[in-house]
Amino acid sequence: MSGFIEDSRVYNFSLHFDLNNVYSEEAANKSMVYSYHHGFSGFAAKLSPADAKKLKDHPEVIILIENRKLVMQTTRTWDYLGLFSSPASSKGLLNETNMGSGAIIGVIDSAGIRSESAVYNDNGYEPIPKHWKGECVSADKFSPSECNKKIIGAKYYMDGLNADLKTSINSSVEHLSPRDHNGHGTQVSSTVAGSFVSNVTFPGLPSGSTMRGGAPKARIAMYKACWDVEGGLCSVADVWKAFDEAIHDGVDVLSVSIGGAAKIKSLDVEIDIAIPALHAVNRGIPVVSPAGNGGPRSSSVINVSPWILTVAATTLDRSFPTVVTLENNKTLRGESMYTGPEIGFTELMFSTDHENITIAKGKVAMYFEAAGKVPMPDIVQENGAIGVIYVTNMDDFLDCPVNFPCIYMDFDTASDIYFYMETTTSTPKIKISPSKMVIGERSVASKVGITSARGPSSISPAILKPDIAAPGVSLLTPRIPTDEDTREFAYSGTSMATPVIAGIVALLKIKHPTWSPAAIKSALATTATRTDPHGETLTAGGSARKLATAFDYGGGLVNMEKATDPGLVYDMDINGYVHYLCSEALYTDKRVSALTGNVIKNCPSSSSSILDLNVPSITIPNLKGNVTVTRTVTNVGNVDSVYKAVVEAPLGFTVKVSPEKLVFNNGTNKAEFTVSVSSGTHRVNTDFYFGSLTWSDGLHNVTIPIAARTLYLGERQHDVPELVSESHNRMLESVFESPEAARESIIYNYHHGFSGFAARLTESQAKKLSERPDVFSVASNRKLALQTTRTYDYLGLSPILPKGLLHESDMGSELVIGFLDSGIWPESRAYNDEGLGPIPKHWKGGCVAGTRFDPAKHCNKKLVGAKYFLDGLNEKNPGAIISEKDFMSPRCHSSHGTIVSSIAASSFVPNASYKGLAPGLMRGAAPKARIAMYKIGWATDPYGAAMVDFVKAFDEAIKDGVDVLSVSIGGNAPPFRPLNAIEQDLNIGSFHAVIKGIPVIAGAANSGPEAYSIDNTAPWLFTVGATSLDRTYYVDLTFGNNITIMAQSLYTGAGLFAELVYVEDWENDTSDLTGKVALTFAKDDQDVTGVDGKLGCEAVIIARSSDYVTDVFVGTTPSIAVDYEVGTKILQYIRSSSSSTVRISVGKTFVGRPKSTTVAGFSGRGPSAQSPAILKPDIVAPGVLLLAAEINDNKPFQSDFSITQGTSVATPVVAGIVVLLKALHPDWSPAALKSAIMTTAWKTDPFGEPMFAEGLPRKLPDPFDYGAGLVNAERAKDPGLVYDMNLDDYIFYFCASGYNDTSITVLTGKPTKCSSPLPSVLDVNYPAITIPNLNGEVTVTRTVTNVGPVDSVYTAVVEAPEGVEIAVEPETLVFNSSTKKLVFKVRVSTTHKCDTGYFFGSFTWTDGTRNVVIPLSVRTRVSMA
Repeated sequence: MSGFIEDSRVYNFSLHFDLNNVYSEEAANKSMVYSYHHGFSGFAAKLSPADAKKLKDHPEVIILIENRKLVMQTTRTWDYLGLFSSPASSKGLLNETNMGSGAIIGVIDSAGIRSESAVYNDNGYEPIPKHWKGECVSADKFSPSECNKKIIGAKYYMDGLNADLKTSINSSVEHLSPRDHNGHGTQVSSTVAGSFVSNVTFPGLPSGSTMRGGAPKARIAMYKACWDVEGGLCSVADVWKAFDEAIHDGVDVLSVSIGGAAKIKSLDVEIDIAIPALHAVNRGIPVVSPAGNGGPRSSSVINVSPWILTVAATTLDRSFPTVVTLENNKTLRGESMYTGPEIGFTELMFSTDHENITIAKGKVAMYFEAAGKVPMPDIVQENGAIGVIYVTNMDDFLDCPVNFPCIYMDFDTASDIYFYMETTTSTPKIKISPSKMVIGERSVASKVGITSARGPSSISPAILKPDIAAPGVSLLTPRIPTDEDTREFAYSGTSMATPVIAGIVALLKIKHPTWSPAAIKSALATTATRTDPHGETLTAGGSARKLATAFDYGGGLVNMEKATDPGLVYDMDINGYVHYLCSEALYTDKRVSALTGNVIKNCPSSSSSILDLNVPSITIPNLKGNVTVTRTVTNVGNVDSVYKAVVEAPLGFTVKVSPEKLVFNNGTNKAEFTVSVSSGTHRVNTDFYFGSLTWSDGLHNVTIPIAARTLYLGERQHDVPELVSESHNRMLESVFESPEAARESIIYNYHHGFSGFAARLTESQAKKLSERPDVFSVASNRKLALQTTRTYDYLGLSPILPKGLLHESDMGSELVIGFLDSGIWPESRAYNDEGLGPIPKHWKGGCVAGTRFDPAKHCNKKLVGAKYFLDGLNEKNPGAIISEKDFMSPRCHSSHGTIVSSIAASSFVPNASYKGLAPGLMRGAAPKARIAMYKIGWATDPYGAAMVDFVKAFDEAIKDGVDVLSVSIGGNAPPFRPLNAIEQDLNIGSFHAVIKGIPVIAGAANSGPEAYSIDNTAPWLFTVGATSLDRTYYVDLTFGNNITIMAQSLYTGAGLFAELVYVEDWENDTSDLTGKVALTFAKDDQDVTGVDGKLGCEAVIIARSSDYVTDVFVGTTPSIAVDYEVGTKILQYIRSSSSSTVRISVGKTFVGRPKSTTVAGFSGRGPSAQSPAILKPDIVAPGVLLLAAEINDNKPFQSDFSITQGTSVATPVVAGIVVLLKALHPDWSPAALKSAIMTTAWKTDPFGEPMFAEGLPRKLPDPFDYGAGLVNAERAKDPGLVYDMNLDDYIFYFCASGYNDTSITVLTGKPTKCSSPLPSVLDVNYPAITIPNLNGEVTVTRTVTNVGPVDSVYTAVVEAPEGVEIAVEPETLVFNSSTKKLVFKVRVSTTHKCDTGYFFGSFTWTDGTRNVVIPLSVRTRVSMA
């Protein structure tokens, strides 16, 4: 346990007096682990839980927390950042500060230090600074004589960890001294302040290379507080003691590369390093700490206190390209650090069996990360492999044995290898060349590392974290040689960004000794760049790469030369941190006083907003209408200066600065200004949008990020209706002459689901009321129609409108939509045929009899076809046991087929709901279309469906005369099987259907949000991703402090009231939670499954990075979703209350844009690994928690309806819309129908609000998330132009993709001989342009067909991807009665000088009425030459 007492003057007496309350004097002395008395007043002691509680209640004890185990967060760098690497340089920060000679950098870390490393030489050093009071201690294999004028302090701390361990730290595997054991401390200290080391030899480095730290003449003091236990652990007690000693010893900067997990365990200032860091900062010592390695998940950032300088990690402009050559002479590029001899042609193998490594003996093995955890390189080598290829999206290389090739490739590069392996007629072989090191602008674009933790802070979301980013991935550092590997240097992991910044901070402190830690942080943050040093925009690694935002890199990438002269700084002292603590309502005056060293006795009576804390950023997490924040800047530049404000407002927000000009002179070196931020056009709960505010004098640009998120539904201050009503009355009194008139105007008070009211108002009163800051929206009353179950009204397909696609197509009555799925439940009301005319004459199909399926009884004018296919499954799996619960008939055992068919084409079903949720009138997209079910899925283990049955079902459907096919079952994302085994592949059936004029709509797979997770990528398929819609399912959570929060849930039971407790680790918790509600934190949905059953509690509140519920949350036991921020608030309530309770309401449904539309996290993402030049997905549609028909066999707990999700749910939404379009345009080909939908899609939600993409982390969507956008059925009926394709176009695609003539002939039925050279796949006439490997310039060709007015003129409008130049020829297309098709060319060139990720834009043909838009996706790949 660690604790604080209030008065350090009576510290010793009070300390023992406190412990004597629970122990005898002798026992109290024995219980003591540490006393902290230099930087702050406190102690660490061994206490039982009961004794700890007793001590906590003592009036002199301010804080008592449980000791925690922390985890360690673990040459080109300085040239990359612009610091001169040569001591002979005469300019720059390095020279002006004498390379940090006067600074002492304290390093609190693991492993200590290995003094014999050359990086600690003290040649030419001046005497040790006089203010230094520290020492080097003698212990196991470490002598003070090992210290010098470079290493001037070395101590170690282990009592805290030993007190928590069952056994003492093992001295046989760890040095019980400051001596380094595993290298981490040596890596960190050398990065921050290593001396110059000449002639560094390392594979791939040019001869004569020099290595050094950021402040190469600064002195180092090592405080070893972490130990090689359980993978590397530190104790809070030990770390606090290290801080206390470092403050006493006289360090100038502290680099602390450790921290806790992002899962919150306690209050902000009571965890990890925050308390001692505050005291260090208060004494002028900057504390630099990592953001953590929990990325790319949102809200994973640690070390979030505003006084800590929190650092994110980026990559460098350094790559290690490795050329591999296939035996067909095709060369491909990967990345590795292999520098051994060339490996001649060797057999290549691929396996998804990651356990059986022995099969790799004598071969080069290839493993897809998507197929599961890959075997480590040393294991692969030990099993006799010659080399290994990893297919992955990760930034970091696994630690590879010496001279053993470990090659890393992305999915689309690896797909070329896989295609070769599947199509070669001989044993596949590969040649591996040694890697090269490429640095500079022609290497690779920098990005925030994939594991670098991300904001927002869940503890204090109004404080931007991280603060800054610096290189921290694969930096060259010293290592400890071993008998097996004698190398003295190695490339580090991701934890080196912190010492990079710490070294720069040391230089800045030498340059500006009077600057406070806050001023130094401000100088770094306000001068940082959003590009790398070569001008390339920074991206952020994650499940899919995205443009980096402030939550990825804070102010941006550090620019130390500009930071020496920032112009203005946002300064803070202890009073600012008091402001922060006082603004957090849970911190009492006594706590604030103790934590800050008695700076104040009482917080101000009316605490100012945390938004006004003078940090160099503005973050508004819950904007309701508008808010004004205050900042103060201090002039540290030219005395007489004038700065003007430049605002880049976050998307959809309005930002105003007052005053717009700041004037500084001899008498004025500080200026205060206000920033007013309003939600602008946003009318829903949004995610964060980002902008910036810059003060510029023409020389200095002082830039801070702005992050804003709107909040409408959420927290209420009162749950008592009378209190809510009274607050409404007070609002109305502001626009009426008397309180009585205000009360008489009230029609309704809304105080249960949300806070609001209805009142009779004049227009002027309504306007005045709308201008109040506490009023979100004022809207006039209007008449509403009957509520439907939402999906198609959301998309604009309403049956109550007199015009539109639904009526013009007669709701699809003359078309038949076929489903290849798990069967159908014919009794569902979704299949009633009331009001339907005769079955369409072209229909030749029928229904077949089987178990519990009678065609005469179960088929009608709605369900016109029902067949089942089983022979292929039996042949493929002889003896496979089909569950006795399944039916040998078209009847379904799994409800999937019933769900998807009802979503696409359900008849009108009034009074539908899932146990009260999503109530209304259910219908399909084409409610009069006819349904034909082809059952190909069976209840085997695992769920079974044979490819030959697929093909047979396609064949039958074509023969029967279906008009559209919806296929919500598919294969897997990579690793994949290309189209060489044509007779076995699902795509053969779909291809023939499309050639016969039948559109085939398929799901994008549920493997997202990882890049390359898309399935069903053939260009003839219409591939659909899934989004949410504007409907929310929620419960009210009312806590014992009378705060009510609306939380996402699909709970359908009765309301309940119970005790609320916190569970740290739900998977291993054994406490009795009967009758209680538990709060727990989880990583994702996979972390959630089974929580309620495992804990045995009454209900569970699950905090995740997103609060979106999924079908995992369906059940009679309440499973409630909140995000980390809300979860932290609930945890704070639990921690601050002696008896925490919660009341959970019944589940409710809210319709009408309460939340932004998002691309679902599970929705498969592009690019396509098989055909990266073909954009996938094509389109997105609602597929999250839709109401659909369900099996109801009159069993307990069954319902006629269910709430479900998946891309298989979004697929029938689009299939139904395709039915309507085909009814309206029967002569359009499947490709024309697809083009019409893609080129008219929304890029926003239907109401103009930007969409987001769920992922790691969340982001604005791009074409690999949503294809062309969200389906817009009404616009699609009149697209103007279409990008059409026929059989010859698909043959063109096959040839361009490298399929041989024989395979193409067999598949298409048309004798084919591909041209030589082969055509370019970039010229496939797809309604998108995707260029995966642009090197210089390329020209692509497209053809458009006019399906609009005969005489039309279209003009090109280009929104070019960043760093890409686009030229169109011709720029105008003229159509008339004799010209219906026109060809145009698009010339695409890149200005990027290095390898990049994808950048996105669009290309539009417009006639002034119609906008025919296609996405542009371009990735630059420069030549290795």
